Amino acid sequence: MTPLILLVGFLGAGKTTYLRKLLPELSARGLDPHVIINDYQNARVDAELLQGLVASVLPISGSCVCCGSREELLGALEKFEHAPGRVLVVETNGTTDSEELIEMLSLEPDLGRFTLPIQVSIIDGKRWQKRFWHNSLELDQARTANFLFLSRADEIDAKRAAQIEESFEKHGVSGTRATPGELAEALVGISAEVGGIASREISAHAGCCECGHHHDHDEHHHHEHDHEEEAQHRHCGFHFASLQLDLPEVVPRAALEKFLAALPEEVIRAKGLVRLTESPGEFHVFQKVDGVEAAQLLPIGPTSRVGRPVAVLIGPNIPEERVRAGAEELFAAQTPA
Repeated sequence: MTPLILLVGFLGAGKTTYLRKLLPELSARGLDPHVIINDYQNARVDAELLQGLVASVLPISGSCVCCGSREELLGALEKFEHAPGRVLVVETNGTTDSEELIEMLSLEPDLGRFTLPIQVSIIDGKRWQKRFWHNSLELDQARTANFLFLSRADEIDAKRAAQIEESFEKHGVSGTRATPGELAEALVGISAEVGGIASREISAHAGCCECGHHHDHDEHHHHEHDHEEEAQHRHCGFHFASLQLDLPEVVPRAALEKFLAALPEEVIRAKGLVRLTESPGEFHVFQKVDGVEAAQLLPIGPTSRVGRPVAVLIGPNIPEERVRAGAEELFAAQTPA
């Protein structure tokens, strides 16, 4: 059977960064990783960051794979070509309801050649439980995890780290901590052990529900974060939207940074593909999380499978007309007459 890994975490938590480190670790241990990436719009942007790290990347653009894009995910899983040593990693979008996804995949009879879903949750140490009405969704994504990784741990102090640990204990977040290397080592063991019908019961948390995955039903549906307002926004981030903007063929780095810095607070994550005036022969993938972080730019080479420079913005109730007008004004000013 093929280990099925679900990489989960809120918008901008660091899932793709973790995946970029995990893939070489898997390959170094003789495993053959394959990847499915789900994101609101143009999942190919994130797929660009995996160039040279994995042979097979399938982007699924659209809503969460636990609801709106579920049929596309199930179709991809059913067509997957299984072989000894292969591992499939599904990077979910940032507002996925992990419990619903786990139960859907665990109960799907046509996926019997995969192990039960093995969930890896990426927790942003700087922003954990500081997301207002999104706290409940973030907490649920952590509570169902088999493995956990705390991103941006080097950017928080000891007091903040202790607060996170107390929060984990209070809310039953009990996944095994795993760096990319440690997870790869665990998957070697799982890959070697699977075989026969029993392997469909693999889970780091022995199950109390029919799907074999651990959920504490009494606490899960009634924990203190499920206030009425949070419950209204909880499921799959249905209130989230994405906006895609075409960018000029080449833009100055300063103009791109100004555009990203001026984005409204409704934009929780911005990403895209760009060619800079300073290095027009090379494409860069850019990423930015909320209004605090500076933009990250990663060079990917002279070609791109996305095809053209583009920006993708994700968040609740994005003021589309204002964003488009601001982008047009800024980038028009950079275009030679």
